[in-house]
Amino acid sequence: MIRLGIFLLIATSAVAQAPTFPYKPFGVLADIMAGIMFPNSNTIFDVTKHAPKTAAEWTAVQTSAVLLAEAGNLLLMPGRKKETGGLVPVETADWKKHVQMLVDGAKGVYPAAKAKNPDAVFAACEPLYQACFTCHEMYRFCPTCPEAPPKPPAQKR
Repeated sequence: MIRLGIFLLIATSAVAQAPTFPYKPFGVLADIMAGIMFPNSNTIFDVTKHAPKTAAEWTAVQTSAVLLAEAGNLLLMPGRKKETGGLVPVETADWKKHVQMLVDGAKGVYPAAKAKNPDAVFAACEPLYQACFTCHEMYRFCPTCPEAPPKPPAQKR
């Protein structure tokens, strides 16, 4: 009985001392996309057209893979807003699945870039592309989704 009491005392004090993370998002989802996702995915996808030639160019591809993988944390941060003012659905299973696909895709690119292997980077681009495409298909281009942008008015001729 004494052991149980000591265990409970230690367990509750450990829980009470668990750190809290006061981090709050600053930018909206569009800021993350424009500032991190697009430029870094373009750096990776460009390898399919023009293989890096220098160590610095290969380092840029490796760094882009790391930044995309780490951006998954930003995309899952509670309280992140969309440019429309609504909240990013960070708690939904679909959102988490798409973010995990992004992280996994980026992590697949990293060793190929570290090996300076353009063919392996090319192969690793497919899962990364699919992560982007399927997420955008569901959240960005979905005309029936509540967060879809309004259709532009028809032009008069």
